[in-house]
Amino acid sequence: MTTTTRQTVLANFAKISRIPRCSGHEEQIRAFLLAWAAAQDFASKTDQVGNLLVTVPASPGRESGPTLVLQSHLDMVCEQTPESTHDFSHDPLRLYTDGDWLRAEQTTLGADNGIGIALAMALAEDRQLLHPTLELLFTVAEETGLSGAAALTPSFFSGKLLINLDSEDEGVLTIGCAGGRDSELVLDLEYAEWPANHQQLELSVTGLQGGHSGVDIIEGRGNANVLLVRALAELGTTSGFHLAGLHGGSAHNAIPREAAARLAVPPATVPLLQARLTTWTAALRQAMPHEPNLAITLTVAAAAGTRIYHPDLARRVLDLLLAAPDGVMGMSKVAVGIVESSVNLATIREEAGRLTILLSQRSDKVEGLAWLVAKSEALARLAGARINTGIGYPGWAPEPSSLLLAQARQVYRELFGSEATIEIIHAGLECGIIGAQNPGMDMLSLGPTVKNPHSPEERLFLPSLDRFCPFIRALLASLR
Repeated sequence: MTTTTRQTVLANFAKISRIPRCSGHEEQIRAFLLAWAAAQDFASKTDQVGNLLVTVPASPGRESGPTLVLQSHLDMVCEQTPESTHDFSHDPLRLYTDGDWLRAEQTTLGADNGIGIALAMALAEDRQLLHPTLELLFTVAEETGLSGAAALTPSFFSGKLLINLDSEDEGVLTIGCAGGRDSELVLDLEYAEWPANHQQLELSVTGLQGGHSGVDIIEGRGNANVLLVRALAELGTTSGFHLAGLHGGSAHNAIPREAAARLAVPPATVPLLQARLTTWTAALRQAMPHEPNLAITLTVAAAAGTRIYHPDLARRVLDLLLAAPDGVMGMSKVAVGIVESSVNLATIREEAGRLTILLSQRSDKVEGLAWLVAKSEALARLAGARINTGIGYPGWAPEPSSLLLAQARQVYRELFGSEATIEIIHAGLECGIIGAQNPGMDMLSLGPTVKNPHSPEERLFLPSLDRFCPFIRALLASLR
């Protein structure tokens, strides 16, 4: 008889890891789950944006129990190392074990949130598990702004109890999360001719850890966009150069690991710039021992470029980026050690004659998020930039009197003889949107231990499944 164990969950995860599922490209993983549901004789349906619901009948004798929604998201953040040749559009992830950890070669692992999908499948297949009716809710586009959850209609599912399987610390019961809004600052690019007798150089920042811009922001990890602009400011005090291009970062919810700038420099100035960069980088490394692989390099291109940013525009761009907020903006006054507000200077993109700078803002307070957006708007006005701020997504206010929370705490205590940790997370969870759309929902977020999501260092702690699987089975069995 099939039961929910580490082996069954990992077998499902291995199947999922062979299927492309970057945000916005969830078609194949949805088709896989529809076929799986049909083979299990489970009813399924999709909505207008591609969210999927699979209904699992209650175990015999549990038909009168409360319907439980098990929710996870179909998409993953697709990040890879600079040397990786992986093609996320069709290559399977190459999984391997590193001691007690499961990882993927040179890419994100996709345990965020593939392990949630694998757990939901394993629980539905568990022939020994007593459980009420289960609604497996798989949403799209979580990693690009939770837009799949935002498109859900209240009638798409019926359950009033919900367990979100997108948390990443075994033994932690998450009962609240931050809300978020993204702001794009847009500058129209103005160009000048490439200066005569100037070489083209590329200034690059690489080797940073990156990570989740909510979960890992408290660690003060290096932001490649921030360090690139600091390097440009440092070199500008030594010798003049002309800025010819900028790009950095990969996603709104990932701390940037790499960034680069193109420069026009007189050949005679190159040794001076190299020397200054070497000295400054050495000092920076000492100040950032938590980023041991940080590399800041200046390389000469074989040919000169064709144009540079107009000097007045270049000054405005650099001033804007130097003044842009990044990192922790404030700590919670009610939850010790929890970030209340933060900003991730997420991406810098040059396209179609425009430079777009993306600031990803989070706060667990409505007024805190409004304050961060107001700061971005003021910065845009000062720099002469346009600003486009998205609608964003709401936070999830904790409900300490939750009956589902009380049940989970009791089950955990009985299984392990200790108390589970109760947590509010500084990241966006779909619980915030689902709860806002469905008043009265009783929700928890749970999961096994995953470290460094949204980066190629992402890894799943395998022993955490050996505790999480019996816990989630016991919790479902306790719902009558």
